Amino acid sequence: MEANPPPWSTRWRPAAVALLTALLALLVWALVVFGKYGGNPTGLARIGDQLPLSPRLQGQSLVVLQGKRGNDGQQFLTLALDPLQRDPGTAAALDNPIYRGKRLLYPLLAWLLGLGQPRLIPWTLGLLNVAAIGCAGGLVARWAQLEQRSPRWGLAVLALPGPWITLSLDTADLLATTLLLAAAVAWRERRPGRLWASLTAALLTRETALLAWAASGLTALWERRWRWILLLALVPLPLLAWIAGLRGRFASTADGLLASLHFGWPGVGLVRKAGQLLGLAPLPGLDPGRAEHLFDGLCFVLWLATLLVLAATALSAGTSRWLRITAALYLLPALCTSTQILARFPDYTRVWIDLASLALLALLSGRGRWLRPWLGLSALVAAGYGLGYGLAP
Repeated sequence: MEANPPPWSTRWRPAAVALLTALLALLVWALVVFGKYGGNPTGLARIGDQLPLSPRLQGQSLVVLQGKRGNDGQQFLTLALDPLQRDPGTAAALDNPIYRGKRLLYPLLAWLLGLGQPRLIPWTLGLLNVAAIGCAGGLVARWAQLEQRSPRWGLAVLALPGPWITLSLDTADLLATTLLLAAAVAWRERRPGRLWASLTAALLTRETALLAWAASGLTALWERRWRWILLLALVPLPLLAWIAGLRGRFASTADGLLASLHFGWPGVGLVRKAGQLLGLAPLPGLDPGRAEHLFDGLCFVLWLATLLVLAATALSAGTSRWLRITAALYLLPALCTSTQILARFPDYTRVWIDLASLALLALLSGRGRWLRPWLGLSALVAAGYGLGYGLAP
């Protein structure tokens, strides 16, 4: 034990950071639900009028966006009302019951916390994301502590735009990136059991966690951690078993990964997006106003800066091997992202929320001069999104 521990080691603990982060997120969530949507949490799901609704929403007061297809939050709300898809009406309300059903954990937790009650579940969907922001803050605080930095850096998650976008849309991205942070801390603390649990849960939340699982396996193989490799081999089994069950029940439905639509040759999507922002190419199907167009450009600059952080991390000999390999594996598909995802800032910022989480860990570990400028740009984007979201209909 240190004779004279630094002041922050006694005043700030990861648990305290997690609680403060969660309380601040709860305040913002409450302002949105009760201020923007008049106390109706279904507004966060961004329900459209072009897809059928879950039969379990019958009789409920809903916030419906006229002329809109509906956000991913509508799909998660449908699943949260019936996560095992026992009601045929659930599958009918989903655009793809296999593709959506694979992301089981977030809607399942909402169903469990809501006691299966349709009137409670729209609330638990949002509150789960509030809790996830708190957990993310605590995990980053613990990472900072392990790197001999103040746990107060855990509050930096509040500067990232991805968590706020996810909070405003009732999607699983925030839970997925929190589980990625849990896996990073578990690896750093050399706790294979927690690593296995975090990655197993992450895979049942979103398939991008396969990248973190692969990175963990490659690092364990490199470092000859044979017992870890055996545990990691078990990680995808629950997901594979669940997918097999879904394919058996919905045999006539294609999986719907849409890889060819969402990804292309490295750098092509980035160049096209840059051309669109500079007015050299049209924005297909979109007609954003000038303010939104400029803000999209700011988001794209932040995204490019995040990619550069990950590239530098992957090439840095002084960074932990797990973080280097994980950064490299996440960077590869990110560089292949097509303009289908890059079309609008809420899409690529939310879909690639893991990039910001990894960049934050890397910058905390590297102790370079880019942490504060990157966080400042992130905070500017987060504040801009909050202002635009609050003013939008």
